[in-house]
Amino acid sequence: MHKKLIELLPGFRGKKIIVWGDLILDEYIYTTTSRISREAPVLVTEFESNEYILGGAGNVVMNVKMLGAVPIPVAFIGTGSDGKTLKKILGQNSITTDFLLELDEYRTPKKSRILSGGENTKKQQVLRIDTLNKAEIGKAAYGKIEATIRDLLKNIDYLIMSDYLYKSVIPDVFSRIRQRFPSRNFIIDSRDHLMEFKDVTIATPNEPEIKKLFPVRNFFSEEEFYEAGEELRNRLNAGGIVLKRGHKGMMVFEKDSPAQKIDIHGSSQIVDVTGAGDTVISVVSLALSAGADLVSAAQLANIAAGIVVMKEGCYPIGLQELENELN
Repeated sequence: MHKKLIELLPGFRGKKIIVWGDLILDEYIYTTTSRISREAPVLVTEFESNEYILGGAGNVVMNVKMLGAVPIPVAFIGTGSDGKTLKKILGQNSITTDFLLELDEYRTPKKSRILSGGENTKKQQVLRIDTLNKAEIGKAAYGKIEATIRDLLKNIDYLIMSDYLYKSVIPDVFSRIRQRFPSRNFIIDSRDHLMEFKDVTIATPNEPEIKKLFPVRNFFSEEEFYEAGEELRNRLNAGGIVLKRGHKGMMVFEKDSPAQKIDIHGSSQIVDVTGAGDTVISVVSLALSAGADLVSAAQLANIAAGIVVMKEGCYPIGLQELENELN
């Protein structure tokens, strides 16, 4: 099996993939714990350093880049310092920023994680502060993002939609684009809004999401997951579903084919699932673009995710690292 998967990897190089989604700026603030405050029962920490990385759809972008392909991010960002930092990171990684739409009133989503510990101990997260956009996004802005995607899809076959609920991706715009480009491949990971994206090519929900979509099911047996996955595929009119089940692996559902179960790759003692879904949708998209069938694409994504969940935080996997694992 691995030989077949290895043969897909050269096909990743140079593939152009549109990534339409919510770019998030992840900030990590490292501090040293010194004492308990006399003002309140809280830690007093001393600032050491901070760093910024790309989260949300930005992690999808970085995965696509690290896997040897050419990501083309399409998203809203703000004109403030966080938006500038996000653009700088993309530029430093030779990723185009030409299709980002800067909005004056928009606040670039940011998750600031404060980590603390002793001078010679591992830092632990003690607080997270989210900066979210509260401004309304107008029809004109969505019109621009729709026009941008339509122009790109004239020459690019694959589009990833990474919906983190920050409203860069909305069903109305998707529906109009889908009608205009019925033969293009639209692959989606959407938190809580998946049922609004009918006629997608592939969807990649996780286990908690599918349980939420089918609240009347108890999911006490594997059969419940098989039934729910097939029902979801039918209701979405999707070409396929890749159901992510964490330490239980994956399930793949396709029209006119029996469901396939894929066991977890590597250890079930997972370190951190952050960003693993971004890895899955990136690898699935690239594998399909390289000519893989959906089961093979999911098998490859399962192996990639097995590497990523053993790392802390958002970890974009590299092409060579994936090849080494397959060997």
